[in-house]
Amino acid sequence: MSEKQQRTEKASPQRVRKAREEGRFAVSREFVAGVQFLAFVTIAAGAVRHWWPAVRETMQTLLIEACRMEVTLASTASLLQNYLAPKALGLVAAGGGVFAVGLLAQVSMTGFGLAGAKLKPDLKRLNPLQKLKDLPKQNLRSTMQAAVLLPLLLGALYLVVAPSLEELTALPFAGLEQGVGVVGGKLSGLLWRAAALLLVWGAIDLMRQRRRYMNELKMTKQEVREEWKQAEGSPEIKMKIRQLRRDLLRRRMMSEVPTATAVIVNPTHYAVALRYGIQEAGAPKVIAKGKNYLALRIKQRAIEHRIPVIENKPLAQALYKQCQVGHEIPPALYRAVAEILAYVFRLTGRLHGDAGGTQR
Repeated sequence: MSEKQQRTEKASPQRVRKAREEGRFAVSREFVAGVQFLAFVTIAAGAVRHWWPAVRETMQTLLIEACRMEVTLASTASLLQNYLAPKALGLVAAGGGVFAVGLLAQVSMTGFGLAGAKLKPDLKRLNPLQKLKDLPKQNLRSTMQAAVLLPLLLGALYLVVAPSLEELTALPFAGLEQGVGVVGGKLSGLLWRAAALLLVWGAIDLMRQRRRYMNELKMTKQEVREEWKQAEGSPEIKMKIRQLRRDLLRRRMMSEVPTATAVIVNPTHYAVALRYGIQEAGAPKVIAKGKNYLALRIKQRAIEHRIPVIENKPLAQALYKQCQVGHEIPPALYRAVAEILAYVFRLTGRLHGDAGGTQR
């Protein structure tokens, strides 16, 4: 199975964020071009009413000046500076507006994401072999786009020209103002239809690029597991932390055993250390418990510190299973524990000062 077929899992937010940091975004040049063309048509349609009279006046002035002036380098420069330069400012502003709209469309597609990694020099981008390798694929894509867009644009042209064919054939016999008005109206209709067509085409290509982008970012099951390990922590590390916590809890329990009132054993499998003071409020509290080897250590430490060790198999098992270290015993065990503690108090009272040991 190929690596592409193994990538069946949806890209995680972390993988998408990493791709954005590397400068990889779902973008569509066709969509940007469609937005820019729509901005151009909008600006042209709004400015043509004011632009055409100024162009006509400028053309008349240039023709008059050309007939009466001596054509030299200085006179030509003066003519351009006085008549063409002021009119060109409007074109520069319109071009700046179209560029700004295209830039805003590009930034909107990337979610206002900026990647510094793309600013670094990369010799791989200048590799001519890679460019030649991608050339057939790019040419095929361009050919397919042209095969689809050209009939659509021709269809838009037909919808504009066909209803007004008689009017257009009569243009040679019409005046300049009338001819310009007819041609301008038809050209405006064609441009609006072409802008709408390119914008729709760009939107379709943008959706296709986004779907392709998410497919490229898909992950294998192994990658998902590795990412989960990095985010949540390695299981080995978690196991080590749990082991350290258990060791710390055991050391803390063993340090509490010398303060116990009694230790209930089973006799070797379970050991539970209880602490209770007659002047203290509340029920007896479990300060340590253990099984097998730990039970043996609790028992040995209790003997070392002259703590009574009482053998009671059912009670030891019940205390081990039902009680947590640091908690009081449950009410169901009050009577059984009270009998043990009463025995311990009587025993310690009679044998005060004697060596501790295992009591049965």
